[in-house]
Amino acid sequence: MESTSDESTDPWPKPAFDNEVQPHFLFIITPPYSGSTALAELLNSSHRTTFIQERAEGQWLVPGMCKNDRWDTGKQIDWDSVKATWLAKYQAIQRLVKNVDIVIEKSPPNMVRIKQLTYFFPKHSLLAFNRNPYANCASIMYRNYEPSNKSQEERYQILEVLARSWIDKSNIIRQIVKELHADMFTYENFCSDVSGCIKKIDLPLDVISSINVESIVEVKDYHPQKILSQNERQISNLNTEEINLLTNIFLKEIELLCFFGYTPFNVICK
Repeated sequence: MESTSDESTDPWPKPAFDNEVQPHFLFIITPPYSGSTALAELLNSSHRTTFIQERAEGQWLVPGMCKNDRWDTGKQIDWDSVKATWLAKYQAIQRLVKNVDIVIEKSPPNMVRIKQLTYFFPKHSLLAFNRNPYANCASIMYRNYEPSNKSQEERYQILEVLARSWIDKSNIIRQIVKELHADMFTYENFCSDVSGCIKKIDLPLDVISSINVESIVEVKDYHPQKILSQNERQISNLNTEEINLLTNIFLKEIELLCFFGYTPFNVICK
């Protein structure tokens, strides 16, 4: 979903902040439309956690960071601005809620500059999070492309682009897991075992124990509910030909899918 930046027309604002007062950042490394909002909302049930932006996407606080080129790996980022903006926002929250010391941050383009983020925010944990590629493609198509107004050929073209995008982003996530040893679980793991997944996150035990795994979360236009997988409902919006189209694409990426515990339909990972 596109958005305008939250607070400033200056592309690279530099508000005053105290460099000695820094939180622990939990960077959730995730593609868009992968269920990370539900995850972040549940994590934010702790009295120790906070968002610095309403959707836990700090990119929208820095106008220069969230332009249309935000996925460009060569994009020039003013890291002094990012650090100043994010820490100033956190410190404003911390003045009101003294015991908050964990910031949940899940801007999807973070994955293409995660090494810089970990350098400028040295107190951090990394959590890789992904979602079934069929469900991800279906979710994005029905959210953003009005498929009911498209021809079948146009739907095929949209799904092919979305499948390639999932592959590209998942390759980045796999590399981060391997190189930076990020913790990882999937949307499907999370929905089937909320408590078990939360315990895998690299945060202090007293923070983990303060998260309410029975929390009611509000995501997009769904009615408030406990954590519940939307995969079956969303995949059911794809017809057989569309499923086959995606499968033919994903068959060429079996190793990547299997890394995350996924398979193309009717294929078993070995």
